[in-house]
Amino acid sequence: MEKIFNRRNMLTCALLLPLIAIAEGLLFFLKLPAWPVMLSMVAFFLAEQEREKISHIVLGAALGELSIFILYFIFLPLVWRPLFGSAGTTSFIGVILYVLIFVGLIVLLLGVLPKFFNSFAFLFFLAGTLGIKSDTVPEFLAILPTPIIWMAETLAGGTLIILGCVGIGTTVKRALSK
Repeated sequence: MEKIFNRRNMLTCALLLPLIAIAEGLLFFLKLPAWPVMLSMVAFFLAEQEREKISHIVLGAALGELSIFILYFIFLPLVWRPLFGSAGTTSFIGVILYVLIFVGLIVLLLGVLPKFFNSFAFLFFLAGTLGIKSDTVPEFLAILPTPIIWMAETLAGGTLIILGCVGIGTTVKRALSK
């Protein structure tokens, strides 16, 4: 039981759970999808809460979301469909080709621009492709393409929730050292 109900875990829960509830409540109130912010937090935990990875997470995530914008608002309608048509199979091939190009760029540029071209970029790209047809946004933001709203959420909200987690980690360490 000590492995579960110890001081570190209890204090972390006491601080982390309200942070999540407040963030979820605020996003719900604003009628914004919560996944970009919550996935930022999960990515931070997957990166073992290394502060040096915060910029990799947030900037990579924003690139992944920008790539969804490019795919659905530029590549398919302005490049692919005018050249090859919009039949279901044809569009599918266009999407697959774009994904291959994007993944190739991640592999090729990881060593050069690791803050942007990384696994987080692909993670947020994949998550966003699932939400592109289902996410709704507040009416006053409806003039913007959804991936742009996600980028703003990730850059602002994702950064804030990760910094909140950093603060929780610091607070827990200080409390335990006393």
